[in-house]
Amino acid sequence: MADPRSELADIIVPVAPAMAAQPGGVPLWVWAAGLLAVAGVVLMMWQWRRRRFVRSLRAIAVAVARQQGTPAELSHLLDTWARARFKLTRLDAAQCPQGLDADVWAGWVNALTQLRFAPLPPSGMADLAALCATARNWKRDA
Repeated sequence: MADPRSELADIIVPVAPAMAAQPGGVPLWVWAAGLLAVAGVVLMMWQWRRRRFVRSLRAIAVAVARQQGTPAELSHLLDTWARARFKLTRLDAAQCPQGLDADVWAGWVNALTQLRFAPLPPSGMADLAALCATARNWKRDA
C-alpha cells in the first residue's frame, strides 16, 4: 500500500517555484542609474540652495528698477538680505564680514542706513540700485 504522507506531500506543502533566470535580482545597471538619478537630484538641490542669495538680491534689484515700493521698504529688504547673507544679527559699519573690503562695507552700510532712516533724498532709487550693484559684485564664497 502507498504511503499517504508521500502521496499527499505535494498538496500539503507545495513545491517551491522555479528560481528566476537572474539570480541577482535587479540588474546592476538599474542600481547605477538609480544612484546617478539620486546624485543628480541632490546636486540640483544643492545648487538651488547655494544660489538663493543671488536670486533674492536679483529680485530686490528688479523691484528697485521697476520702483515697486518705497525706497524705505526696498532698503529694508536689502538690509534683511545682507543680514541673512552674512549671518549677522544687525548691520554694523565697524564689523566687516570676512572676505570683503572694510571701507566698501562701511560705505555700503552707512548709505543703506541713511536710505532707511534719514529723510529720503531725490535720488533714493538710484542709490538703492547702486547698493544692489555693489552687493552683486561681492564674492559668493565670502
